Amino acid sequence: MRLFSRRRHTTLNTHSEPAPVRGSAGRRLRRGRVLTLAAVALGLAVSTVPLTTGSAFASVQTCLTGTLKYTATDAETGTRPTSVARNVNWELRGQTTAGGAETQLATGITDANGNFNACYNGASALPSAYVKFNSSSTKMWRVVTDKSDTATEYTFNSNTQYNTSGTIGLGDVTVPSEKVYAFKIVDVLNLLYWKRGTSSVCWTGNQATYNDCDTLTVAWGANNAEGSIFDIRTRKVLLNSNEPDSKHLILHEAGHWLQWQLFDKHDVPVTGCDGHTFNKISSATCAWSEGFADAVAAYTLGDYRYVFKGGSSFDFTNDQNTVGWDQGDQVQGRVSSSLLDLWASAGDGGNWNKTISVMTDYQSDDFHDYFVNDRPNGGLSTTGAAKDFLVKHTINY
Repeated sequence: MRLFSRRRHTTLNTHSEPAPVRGSAGRRLRRGRVLTLAAVALGLAVSTVPLTTGSAFASVQTCLTGTLKYTATDAETGTRPTSVARNVNWELRGQTTAGGAETQLATGITDANGNFNACYNGASALPSAYVKFNSSSTKMWRVVTDKSDTATEYTFNSNTQYNTSGTIGLGDVTVPSEKVYAFKIVDVLNLLYWKRGTSSVCWTGNQATYNDCDTLTVAWGANNAEGSIFDIRTRKVLLNSNEPDSKHLILHEAGHWLQWQLFDKHDVPVTGCDGHTFNKISSATCAWSEGFADAVAAYTLGDYRYVFKGGSSFDFTNDQNTVGWDQGDQVQGRVSSSLLDLWASAGDGGNWNKTISVMTDYQSDDFHDYFVNDRPNGGLSTTGAAKDFLVKHTINY
């Protein structure tokens, strides 16, 4: 099984924008974009959009409330906890008249505690109503059944309520076991979105308004047999089987997609990445791509390791004397630990948000390019504490 993506270099630019200007060292610098929608729209705050009949006499409100939960193995702890599913899209569906067609009555997302409050205002009680849950969160990310362009999301419905009015508590609504991984992925991706490091409502500062935002798409299921990769062809993260047991694995592959987004849909020109491992030499481009994704997962989860789907883990702790490690910036674990130390620095190392800003403005072909050229262009230090972090991990520029 391949645990990490293999990525080849292509040149993509789907944006229509002015020609890039150059920074002080001749690096490509993209022009600034105007933020036209505040990030509050996807904080992510609970959103409820009730629909009404439009009648001035509409006075009967029906609400289905409850908490969306899922039970899934957690490789990080070796347990199988029941968790709330946060910021999951839902639809209130039902009939407004007896014998009438079923229709969408309201939409929204679960809140930070997995709660939903699906309400409809009408002229009378609803003959039938239920809540449909989708494996997506607004338009920002989704989990689909297949890597093809026609893929659809996983869905399931709560129990149908009949002749309803007022507030009906559904209690805990549990994701069916055969779809639980899809909803776990949706829940886990909240963690990365909350740390995305930009004031834009979108994933990166390369898009400004909600309508411009790109959707992170994960394909999970038997039809995605390649698994555990960011697919350069479809621009989807592909996962299968029980790979979502590991939150690190989910976030690692999402980290590849994030780097592609930060670089305005340009790829790192990755070579020499077949059979790469954390502590051995691959190539400078492979170590940059994979090391960044490793660091994204560890930083998002607040640790210093990678956890495999079976629960075993790899510790990124290393220095100049660590046995079994190759040295230099062609080793992905040296890159990932350097990034983690830089992001944790309160001094001139340059924290996560500053790195995100630099990567939004400059496309770095490898870690050397990022540290030596793009960091100073972005106003970040390459001396003092920042340099010391790298030297500790056998990277000396």
